[in-house]
Amino acid sequence: MKKYLVLTVFALILFGCGPKKVIESIYENGNPKVVKYYKKVAGKEELVREEIFYENKHKKLDGAYSGNQRSGHWTAWFEDGKIWSEGEYKDGKRNGPGMVYHENGKKYIESMYTNDMKTGKWRFYDSTGAVIKEVNFDLSNTKTQADSVH
Repeated sequence: MKKYLVLTVFALILFGCGPKKVIESIYENGNPKVVKYYKKVAGKEELVREEIFYENKHKKLDGAYSGNQRSGHWTAWFEDGKIWSEGEYKDGKRNGPGMVYHENGKKYIESMYTNDMKTGKWRFYDSTGAVIKEVNFDLSNTKTQADSVH
């Protein structure tokens, strides 16, 4: 009996300390539209994750927050559940590689960001996955070169 009590208390501590789930809005059919997760930091509720859904319950967007700003990996999906885009955030700004996909799952745009600015070589693909264009951006977000690939 004592063993079950210890396990129960441990489970309550483990699962009771997670982020608080708040359904911010719902569709007319009762399905969640926007769900946010909060945790207490220094006595205040801080947003740590956001999920946005389509009416059919498939995820539309999902990502983390830190300091109430987008942070880490964010993913967006088409309504049928296939991945539409992925990207990285730091301090609320796009930073690092990004990828956008055609509805058939093939790459559409391969990108790079630095502090919310387009940087580096971006590649654009047709729906078969063939590269059709490459564009280089410098750190001032200026297109420095565009090459069409045949």
